[in-house]
Amino acid sequence: MRDVIYHDRPRVTAAQRARRLIALLVAAVVVLLLCVILFTRLDLDMNRQAVESIRQNVTDACVQCYAIEGTYPVSISYLEQNYGVRYDGAKYIVTLDAGEKNELPAVEITMKK
Repeated sequence: MRDVIYHDRPRVTAAQRARRLIALLVAAVVVLLLCVILFTRLDLDMNRQAVESIRQNVTDACVQCYAIEGTYPVSISYLEQNYGVRYDGAKYIVTLDAGEKNELPAVEITMKK
């Protein structure tokens, strides 16, 4: 039969436990901050892409309107009713700045707060 030798494990003192706990808390805070920064950047990128997509859709609808009717639209509501332009009105404000009659209107998109 084999002899089993038990070794005494070094005892962990209260100070060592406290240091480990502090290190764990610091690591958790760092990970949490990195997650917040990452998700904030992702949200900003998604909003930027959404705004650009809305701008492109409205511009395309303006060009289509001009090709069909011979004039550019004067309001975004006209594009919504007649050309299927859709966007989240609770999140964005979309306006057309119709300058000259035969000039492509400027599209302005702002996010609601």
